[in-house]
Amino acid sequence: MDNSVQSVRDIKIDIINGKYKCISAYKIPDNPEEWLNCPNCGLKPLVWEFNNGRSTGCGCGENEYNHFSIHSESIMSWVTRHGGSALNYNSNKLKINWNYWVNNKEELEPRQKLLDEGKW
Repeated sequence: MDNSVQSVRDIKIDIINGKYKCISAYKIPDNPEEWLNCPNCGLKPLVWEFNNGRSTGCGCGENEYNHFSIHSESIMSWVTRHGGSALNYNSNKLKINWNYWVNNKEELEPRQKLLDEGKW
């Protein structure tokens, strides 16, 4: 079994076993083998990527509504700030931010910083 198939299988088992602390809108990311495991709970993150937001969810937190997340700017925020253009939008930024946090124990783009910069 290749790494991607194994990663998806493992994540699905963890979802079934109730290990994730996020709502069902969070999904398995593309290429989950490229995402590092959370250093606290040991899970690969699930992602919620939609027009107005991008965030992660893992097993850290109290429940599905109060949990730890890493964030990145949404596509609509970028398009709004760049005159309707998605040119140069980094669709891998959430993965970059997650893996950076795992390796360095600090957030590249804390949610409040994004908001303070007019990003969402």
